[in-house]
Amino acid sequence: MKLILFRLIMSLAILATVLPAANFKQAMAEAAGISVDGSTNDWDGIPELSANAGTANSLKAANDDTNLYLLVKGAGLSSKGNFWINADNNSATGYKAYGWEASGAEWLVESTSLYRYTGNGTNWSWKHVASLSQFYRSGAAVEAAVALAHLQLNAGSTIRVGYIDNNSAANRLPAAKKLLPAFALSGADNESETITSYPEELDSPLNNPFKGWAPSAKSTRYPQQHKLVYAGVTWKELEPEKGKFDFAAIEKTNHFDYWNSKGVKVVLRFIMDSPKGQPHRDIPDWLYNEMVAAGESPGTAYQDPREKGGMGIGNNTGFSPNYNSPIVIDNHKKVIQAIADRYNTNSRPVAFIQIGSLGHWGEFHTWPYNGPNGEKNYTGVFPKNEVSNQYIQHYIDAFSGKEDKMQVLIRRSVGLAKSNNKGMVMGMFNDVFGDQRSFDSSWGWYKGTQEGYSDGVNAEKQPGHPDFWNTRISAGEFYGGSSGKIAALTDGSGFAETMRQTELSKVSWLGPNSPASLAVGNELEANMNLLKKRMGYHFVLQQASYPAAISGDSLQIALKVENKGVQHFPFSWPLELQLRSGDQVVATKRVDADLAKWTTGTRTVTDSIDVKLLASGIYEITVAIINPETGTPGVDFANTGRLADGAFKLGSVTK
Repeated sequence: MKLILFRLIMSLAILATVLPAANFKQAMAEAAGISVDGSTNDWDGIPELSANAGTANSLKAANDDTNLYLLVKGAGLSSKGNFWINADNNSATGYKAYGWEASGAEWLVESTSLYRYTGNGTNWSWKHVASLSQFYRSGAAVEAAVALAHLQLNAGSTIRVGYIDNNSAANRLPAAKKLLPAFALSGADNESETITSYPEELDSPLNNPFKGWAPSAKSTRYPQQHKLVYAGVTWKELEPEKGKFDFAAIEKTNHFDYWNSKGVKVVLRFIMDSPKGQPHRDIPDWLYNEMVAAGESPGTAYQDPREKGGMGIGNNTGFSPNYNSPIVIDNHKKVIQAIADRYNTNSRPVAFIQIGSLGHWGEFHTWPYNGPNGEKNYTGVFPKNEVSNQYIQHYIDAFSGKEDKMQVLIRRSVGLAKSNNKGMVMGMFNDVFGDQRSFDSSWGWYKGTQEGYSDGVNAEKQPGHPDFWNTRISAGEFYGGSSGKIAALTDGSGFAETMRQTELSKVSWLGPNSPASLAVGNELEANMNLLKKRMGYHFVLQQASYPAAISGDSLQIALKVENKGVQHFPFSWPLELQLRSGDQVVATKRVDADLAKWTTGTRTVTDSIDVKLLASGIYEITVAIINPETGTPGVDFANTGRLADGAFKLGSVTK
């Protein structure tokens, strides 16, 4: 087997430096073919990477187009020695093997098995990837051939290699407290050669922005990871005195500063009627008094002790305001504008606005409409379209033009949700997600969004909004508020229904009723993970192609990405190609790709990075989705190769 090998100048390689790319071709030399058979003569002329005085005393590495070859020579080598490979030349990633100054190993060769590290840097967690067909061990030498494809390495990559014999601090290469030596993989002499890499996929859910669970913001203690929280805010809380908005109070109650520090965004809903178990009003006293003083009916106080259709909403008490009142409508416009003005900034974490306002819990209904003895309008009167549209228009007026920071969702597919004077296209949310009857029936949420529906009291036909998820977000919360109902929807036939509704309605997040409060490792965790992976977007790097060496002023890269989720990314965050030297990003290019249009499926993007000003050397090719608020990588791909700052490695290139 004929190899193209580097001759490393003096002993600099042992000190973990590599030759500049401009000297690569001059430093290349042909060596005799290497056979993994225990004879080390075929390694003559290949320089040592490290030497020591223990049982393991010489470490070498070489490569051809197919394999990485590793050799340890020694005296009295045990049967338990292991090779450690830092494949990304970054000590901050991978396993921190004890004893060396830094290691960051992504790969472990243990006898004839190759393992990939899957832990957090310090815990012992490895996944078997392949069995090696070429491996030899004796007391005098250990040889191994590892396929470059398994290691996801290409010509020009720089790796670091170490060896530990019998788990001994003394018998290792390099010696204890030393840095792993670097080795630069040589490549073909053809600069036009195209390299294609296939990043390894992670089979696990990711804690990514704008998807998953959205539990109540009022608690900060949830076992399950989440990047969203829900804040339901009543008018009485927000504006206790007319014209004086107490944002500080609601932000304290909902822990806005805490969530902002954790990169967790808020789903905000403004509520005028939130049923509870005791008499109360959710509109401010001043608003109630103004209606009374004007001779208007202020609304309907109600107390309904019934269990409502098995929904577990017994003994609900509250106050349904007079939505037809000009006083309420006028002041509602002002409060919605105040919310928009407050949160049109990156310094506060609101990302989604649910149009609430009307009906119980802001759910666009006052059901059950009749009392226990058949009393009409027992729990309040829901307004007709000509009135409810005024409330919706307040949101359109206030939030139009702010969609890059906040997106608006509505529960019902009303006409203004897709056709209004500001061109705003609203997302939608389903507050009884998982319940089959409430999803599919003639009055059900899904059927209504696709075909339109008639209000149960006013019998006014509303238009459908089919496939709305192609342009805005679909979301909701699990049906029922008890942990038992959450469990039923994530197990057995209940989970099958949950997944069916996920596939049909393309839901991105669920909350505040959600499994976020369930313990990590609970018996439903596997189903929860399947659901979380499928919800929203789930980007997987499938393939990257680029030249083996840079020959001009630009480097062209073709990247194939698959979205395995049911929904697109909600905002137009930029996709960035990067070149790195060590830990420094030295060149970037924002790709012409709109992630908000990346629905389920595979897309290929091709772009080039300007490299005119780069010095000769070896550069890592990385990719990242950039959070505009921080200017740093903000979304994880479902792949290995994640760097410390959140970018993902695609390969290496020389100039």
